[in-house]
Amino acid sequence: KKMKAKSSGKSKINGPIADILSKAGSQNKVKVVDLSTSDVPTSIAVSKEAAKLPAGLSLYQVLCTQRHKDSHLYGLLLCTKIGSAGPSLVFCNSIGCVKRVHALLSKLGLPAKMLHADLAQKARMQAIESLNSSKSRAVVVCTDVAARGLDIGSIATVIHYDVPRSVDTFVHRSGRTARGVGEQAVGNSVSLVSPAEEKKHMTCCVAVGRKGFEDAGINGKLLSSAQERVSLAAKIVSFEEAEFRIGQNNSWYKKAAEEAGLDLDEGLLDDGVSGRTMQDVRRQGEARKYRDRLRALLAQPMRTQNFGKFLSGAGLREAIRAEREVKPYVVGQSKNTKKGGKRKRS
Repeated sequence: KKMKAKSSGKSKINGPIADILSKAGSQNKVKVVDLSTSDVPTSIAVSKEAAKLPAGLSLYQVLCTQRHKDSHLYGLLLCTKIGSAGPSLVFCNSIGCVKRVHALLSKLGLPAKMLHADLAQKARMQAIESLNSSKSRAVVVCTDVAARGLDIGSIATVIHYDVPRSVDTFVHRSGRTARGVGEQAVGNSVSLVSPAEEKKHMTCCVAVGRKGFEDAGINGKLLSSAQERVSLAAKIVSFEEAEFRIGQNNSWYKKAAEEAGLDLDEGLLDDGVSGRTMQDVRRQGEARKYRDRLRALLAQPMRTQNFGKFLSGAGLREAIRAEREVKPYVVGQSKNTKKGGKRKRS
């Protein structure tokens, strides 16, 4: 008992840890090592040996929720000098994300292509060739297969739709722009950062010698317009994906019956989204309305202020200046996807 009392007096530790030390027979002086991060200062130390990036590269960030990344991406590409400066690469961390973002941007009328490891060589070359013109607003949505070895001087902007998993990947992605030497070697890197990605993003910031990147926020009114368009496009894509899956199932049944030399029971085939129930018919009607509404919106430029008969009102000069900097992107009737058209998968 005297030994226990003497030992507890030296350790000055209470609770479960004291019980463990007592049962372990620890009698020496106890030292406490605090491994928590609660005392780490809020100001982040900048790395002295920063990762090397092109001299003409400007770094930006957009802090947003995961569900609003699509709207911010669309707004950046359409309404900012950063996103409209020339061809853009949009990096995602998975092929599934590449396909989804590509489908959405295509439905919104942007000249978007995909680049990932599962694509055929011809499709990859077409995607790369679309980036060659510095005056185009081509968009290639890609995985990190494009982060190395792609040397195209006309790429103006790199957008990290998903924050990269490592600093090395961030450096290689960002290095796809601002290539070459001289005053012409300029470019932009924009990170879309959700709350769950802030830690990885700050790791990248510290590694390149920054405490944070410049904000690339979009005008509130333009962002609101972007959200409406993106929401409509997402609903249309969802409807068309359901139609596509049904078509695939029917094709499988027909092919299997043909190979087996059997007569196919038509009852096994799905009638499609416009099938038997009133709910399906209603969904098809809603999709038609979404397409009409989106087509009408895409035929109009996104503006902070609509110009009426009389050129007056607050913010008019700012709106005119913004349109001089960024040419409004309007999708003509011919560029929009045909009604009921099925999306080609790759």
